[in-house]
Amino acid sequence: MKTSRIVATGFAMFAMLFGAGNVAYPLTLGRDIGHQVWFGLLGFVLTAVLVPLIGLISTILADGDYKKFLGKLGVIPGNIVILICLALIGPFALIPRCVAISHAALAPYISWLSLPIFSVIAAALILACTFRSSFVVDLLGKYLGPLKLILLLSIIVVGLLNPAPFVQVGLTAVDAFNTGLHTGLGTVDLLGTIFFAGLIFASLRQGTEPGEVLTPRELMFVGLKAGLIGGGLLGIVYTGFCLVAAYWGAQLVVVTDGAQIFPVLARLVLGEAGGLLANLTMALSCLTTAIALSLVFAGYLHKEILRGKTTYFNAQLITIGITAVMSNLGFSGIMNFAYPIIVLIYPGLIVLAITHMIYKLWKVDFIKIPVALTFAVSLALKYLV
Repeated sequence: MKTSRIVATGFAMFAMLFGAGNVAYPLTLGRDIGHQVWFGLLGFVLTAVLVPLIGLISTILADGDYKKFLGKLGVIPGNIVILICLALIGPFALIPRCVAISHAALAPYISWLSLPIFSVIAAALILACTFRSSFVVDLLGKYLGPLKLILLLSIIVVGLLNPAPFVQVGLTAVDAFNTGLHTGLGTVDLLGTIFFAGLIFASLRQGTEPGEVLTPRELMFVGLKAGLIGGGLLGIVYTGFCLVAAYWGAQLVVVTDGAQIFPVLARLVLGEAGGLLANLTMALSCLTTAIALSLVFAGYLHKEILRGKTTYFNAQLITIGITAVMSNLGFSGIMNFAYPIIVLIYPGLIVLAITHMIYKLWKVDFIKIPVALTFAVSLALKYLV
């Protein structure tokens, strides 16, 4: 396996996963946990970096095929989980979250444009751009992606140059750790790695030498190397943002909506001109991410749910229509809707990822019962306790 391919795949993983929630959540965490920031970061990294890495490796061992991976649950349970997961990364959570954060980033400069009107405009823009998806990929990969990374790192570096004392908060170390643990779930990156694993798998396969065939164990270690690069980059940025927000916590405490923290912080750290550029880049980047996600969900809706009985355009219209409605809930409202579902399915998916790895590496076929029990316990804790 070529080292250059492993490194490139690691950077690709970072680019795929680092979206709107990956900015909002570490900033929210840093602001809220103040002087207990290191304990909160530990919990956040576990659920926002380690858990997605486990999901990525396990799905790679299923040839990067999320249907094969989730199919280990059985045909009907597997399809139900696929539908729920795609709905979450599609128009019921992640796509409208991208729209809401785009509006929040632009709101200081277009205060006259309300979220409902912006949602309709963004939905129409997303629909129009789905016909030129290759243009969107080029725009994100060649221009917006690098520019966003440069601006994000600028905020971290400048924000850490003149650190203020951490705000003292009424949280114990355990409280901060638990807060970080639950906040990390909001990134929904476990679902991202499961459904993006096919692209990662294909990239790794392209890096093999002619005639080279990797065993499951070798494939796992190659995927782990790439994942550690991507996860390491995520961890560095998360740590930087969390620390900056903790240092600037006194100025951010008045910001009640998590989507507003980045726009405010960008202007505080980079000034009005730099803040404008950072917020504009964030808004465009979120919209391009929304376009990519809408292509994924509309394709699934067209092929798997509607079985080709209507046109792909109609499937895209349905996707965009739901997105426009959900976007009006705002960042907090969207996550209030989605978070209970995320908490419900995450434990089962984590157990599935671990038991599937054990099966692929040591041929211990004990998957359905542990996963079913985990889902049952999650349901019981939610509705009975």
